[in-house]
Amino acid sequence: MPTTVTPLDKAVEHFRRGGFVALLDSAKREDEADLLQAAEYVSGESINFMLTYARGLITVAMAPQRLSELQIPVLKPQFGIENMPRFTVPVDYTPAVTTGVSAFDRAATIRALADRATRPEDFARPGHVFPLAAAARGLAERAGHTEGAIGLAQLAGLTPVVAMCEIMAPDGHMATGATLQQFLENHSVPLVTVDQIAQALGVRPAGTEN
Repeated sequence: MPTTVTPLDKAVEHFRRGGFVALLDSAKREDEADLLQAAEYVSGESINFMLTYARGLITVAMAPQRLSELQIPVLKPQFGIENMPRFTVPVDYTPAVTTGVSAFDRAATIRALADRATRPEDFARPGHVFPLAAAARGLAERAGHTEGAIGLAQLAGLTPVVAMCEIMAPDGHMATGATLQQFLENHSVPLVTVDQIAQALGVRPAGTEN
């Protein structure tokens, strides 16, 4: 069963209101979907939903400028694969967390990453939340979930900080095809693609050059 893609305008409006949106990348890359929510809407309940039903690693897509403001450094990759995500040092928002690992602690840290009032010294390093640095030129440089998430936030007029979690099947493999479609239907989650977002932004995604 092929997955059903949602018209982009409907998905953007749903995301703008704080809803979850699933983002599918190209079949030439991972051909997998991540569950996204704008950081400013993240709650303990929504992070717990991601942990319970999406099951993947929760990360936070961020523009490099914001990471620079918060002095959160990108980790130097070693022995990696092509197009691997750009992980930073993981962080905890110390004014609002205890251990840092609960769904509610992680939600507080994710919201703080999007809050312009926070300062570098508000974040302990290392912590339990994993920011990912988007490529400086966005989808034109790297057509991944991180850049697609930032692009979706831009289309929605929201702060470009987005919580993400890979969608896994109940058997522990990545959810694709009928399994992914069932997840989307069960939880009323719209699905968009990286290509849809790039087209709306007027960008040719990296890797599609002639």
